[in-house]
Amino acid sequence: MKVAKSDIIEGLRKIGVKSGDILLLHGSLKSLGQVEGGADMLIDALLETLGADGTLMMPSFQSGSEFYLLDRGCCFDIRNTPSGCGIITETFRKRPGVLRSLNPTHCTAACGPLAEKILEGHERCKLSVGFGSPYHKLMEMNGKILLLGVTHGSNTSLHFVENVNGAPTICRKEYLPVVIDANGVEITVPTFPHMPGLPRNYLKVEPLLMEAGAQVNAEIGMADAKLIQAGPMASIIGGEIRKNPLFLIEPFIFPE
Repeated sequence: MKVAKSDIIEGLRKIGVKSGDILLLHGSLKSLGQVEGGADMLIDALLETLGADGTLMMPSFQSGSEFYLLDRGCCFDIRNTPSGCGIITETFRKRPGVLRSLNPTHCTAACGPLAEKILEGHERCKLSVGFGSPYHKLMEMNGKILLLGVTHGSNTSLHFVENVNGAPTICRKEYLPVVIDANGVEITVPTFPHMPGLPRNYLKVEPLLMEAGAQVNAEIGMADAKLIQAGPMASIIGGEIRKNPLFLIEPFIFPE
C-alpha cells in the first residue's frame, strides 16, 4: 500500500495531533507501508501537522544497552554519533534546525520553538530519564507521545515514571562518561544507568490508559498508532507503581 503525505497528515489529525502540540514520536517507518518520500516525508508531515508553534521530539540515543556502553567508557558526540533508534530518528537528527540534548545514554532530538527549553540541562540529570530531563518536561508541558507502528515496549517515558515513583530500576554505581557538544567541547556527565537485564512488561499500561481516556488508538497508513497524553500517563502509572514498585517489572518479551 502506497502512503502519501496527505494520508499521514489526515491520520495524525484524526488521532488527535493538533497544531501547537509538543509531540514525542517513537516510530517504525516500515510499519506505515510504502511511504512516498520515506522518512523525510513522514517528518515533513509531522511538522506540517504541528505547525509553526508545535515542537517535535524524538529519541536520538546510540545503539546498545546503556549500562554496557557506560561500562566500556562510551563517548557521545552530538554532532556525529548516529541515532540507534531507527531511520526516522537518524534522518531527523541530521536536519537543519534540529537540536540534540547533551546526554550520553538518552540523548533526545527536538525541533520547534520549545526545543531548546525542553533539551536544556539534560547533561545535569544524573538520571538520564529523571527529573529535569526532556521526558519530565514533556509531561510538565502537557505533551503527547505518538507510538507509530510500535508498542509501549518502545515508550521511553515509562522509564521516567518508574524512576521517580520508587521502582527499583537504577544502578547504584555512578559513571562519568564524556559528551562532546556542538562546539567540540568535552563535557563529563555523571550518570546512574538503569539496571541491566531487568525485564519489563510495559504493555500492561495500555488498558489502564485506554480506560482513563489518556490514550487513543487509530491507524495511520498501515500502522497501528497510539496517541498518549504524557501527563495523565505519568499520574495513572505512577500511582500504580507507588502502590507496587514492581508493577512493571516482570518477565516478558521486552528486557531492557
